[in-house]
Amino acid sequence: MNLQQRPNVANVTTKERFGIALLVLIIVATASAIVTWSITKSSRPSHSTSSVGECMQAQLQTAIEQGGGLQAHYAHGYTFLIVNTGPKSCELRGYPYEIIFSTKGGESLKVSISHQRTTLYAQPKAQRVVLRPGGVASFGISYNTSDAVPPSTEAATCLAKFIDFRLPARLSHLFSEEFAVSIDVCAVGRRFEVTPVEGRSVPLA
Repeated sequence: MNLQQRPNVANVTTKERFGIALLVLIIVATASAIVTWSITKSSRPSHSTSSVGECMQAQLQTAIEQGGGLQAHYAHGYTFLIVNTGPKSCELRGYPYEIIFSTKGGESLKVSISHQRTTLYAQPKAQRVVLRPGGVASFGISYNTSDAVPPSTEAATCLAKFIDFRLPARLSHLFSEEFAVSIDVCAVGRRFEVTPVEGRSVPLA
């Protein structure tokens, strides 16, 4: 299992948390000897993409950003930022897969995954996303809360402390991305929505 860096988002604002996550990606890209790139420009598809191949798992780095409001009846969730740290452009298409929520002890939790629009993220069609070196893409995982469902008392079987998933990239079946979360899956009906990978730093709202 390939553990990724986990920014501490507990005591900062949403805007600051997003800045931290994005800064992590910039540092990773710089450390990979990518000298000149711009997030704004590099997120745009290349004009010559006919020979661009599928992204390799090894050339991608991922960071997490918590999002959503605090009130009930509103979608909460996480934005996952993906950066191409390789020296060449590559493409991604589709949804992350093998999404697994697990407890602190490592027990997998039963949840349902679907592709529906929420108040936090739209649900655009999956399409080809070309990432130049340093280019940023993203996808979102969200869930709806309700004040009619109280927090569960069955923490051992309901509290998700980690989320694992695989990117739609070559050789991603060999490595999973893991991040720390804190979600009572019972209180949200064990239902989660996932967006496709999009060629932007924030999934379409």
